[in-house]
Amino acid sequence: MPPLVSIITINYNQLEHTCALLHSLRNITYPNVEVIVIDNHSVENPEQVMLTQFPEVIFIRSAVNAGFAGGNNLGIDKAQGEYLLFL
Repeated sequence: MPPLVSIITINYNQLEHTCALLHSLRNITYPNVEVIVIDNHSVENPEQVMLTQFPEVIFIRSAVNAGFAGGNNLGIDKAQGEYLLFL
């Protein structure tokens, strides 16, 4: 099996754009990926929408807005992949 690739993306008050990204990621033909979405403490918690529409996604909601780097670090901590792709 090819190596696992962890795709990590940050959401902050942009649920519509994040959902569009996740829809497009479903078209990936590489057979071994995990997708991790870090919500950087958006005003409205998008967890229910994310997990309902994208049950394959690993969703992490940060208790604070840790910024781009801090959010990515949360994703790195959860990632299981041999390779990391930040979007």
